[in-house]
Amino acid sequence: MNIEFDHAQWLAGLILAILPLVRPLQTAVPCSCTDLIPDDPLSEAGDWLLRLIAASTLAIIVLGLSGPHEKEQPIEKVGNGAHIVLLLDRSASMNQNFSGRHMGGRASESKGRYAQQLLAEFVERRGNDLFAMASFSTAPIYTLALTRDRDAVLSALRAASLKGRGITNMAAGLSLALDFFTGRAMTGSRIILLVSDGAARIEPEARESLRQWFHEARVSLYWIYLRNPNGARLAERPKNPDEQTTPEYFLHQFFLRMEIPYKAYEADNPGALKQAIRDIEQLENKPILYFEKSLRKDLSAPCYAIAAALLAILLAVKWIEIRTDRP
Repeated sequence: MNIEFDHAQWLAGLILAILPLVRPLQTAVPCSCTDLIPDDPLSEAGDWLLRLIAASTLAIIVLGLSGPHEKEQPIEKVGNGAHIVLLLDRSASMNQNFSGRHMGGRASESKGRYAQQLLAEFVERRGNDLFAMASFSTAPIYTLALTRDRDAVLSALRAASLKGRGITNMAAGLSLALDFFTGRAMTGSRIILLVSDGAARIEPEARESLRQWFHEARVSLYWIYLRNPNGARLAERPKNPDEQTTPEYFLHQFFLRMEIPYKAYEADNPGALKQAIRDIEQLENKPILYFEKSLRKDLSAPCYAIAAALLAILLAVKWIEIRTDRP
């Protein structure tokens, strides 16, 4: 056991436990000649037993006053879930609703707001997952490291409902999301859940780096594409292919060519967005190794209980001694 003390200064009082060992506990009875008293090994053994009980009582009371407790300990457990990085698009277009009308960052009808609400419900249903969060627009923003603290994740999602701004820098966002897995042991499924209503051209150098990082980290990618009704479809080749005007199609093709576990969902209304999140929830429910901290265990109360029991023995013996010594 790993034991710590809240008030370690009380441990100096353990020296008091020596007193019963150097001084007798029972009242001395006058005798004119000790030579007339026969040897009584049983009484001597009883006397030393009482001394030890008294010393133990003092020591245990002092230990109780010092505030002993077992430290929190990591407990290895196996459940069903994954390590999930929520990567949210925070560009200005996320303030629009699904018809393309600008609604403002906090409006309940905006795409960003719908996504935040449904992801919060998703997080609450996933009991064993570890979640991290990042967002991106012109630049990526590190929000929350991988954690099982649901309150922290939900708070981060609420903060993401603020008004978005800037352009969609997809490469920077994906690079930051992959960095969450750097140096971590592979103990379960690894997922980046990308929620975005658009894309941008990724330079060839950045594409090669992303491909290498995805393979090294063994990360799966899910893209929830919040498409406006008039927006480009991922699976349909545009009539005039151009990475500047229809970057979503080319980004989808790049993800397919990376040869990683990848799936895209087109959500052009709140119902489709909800169904996409439900599908991901069903797909990623694999065994995962995780750690929980045991609760701190206070040991003061057991100390006082043991001390009370020992003290009761001493008082009973003292009471007998007083009664047998009466005329």
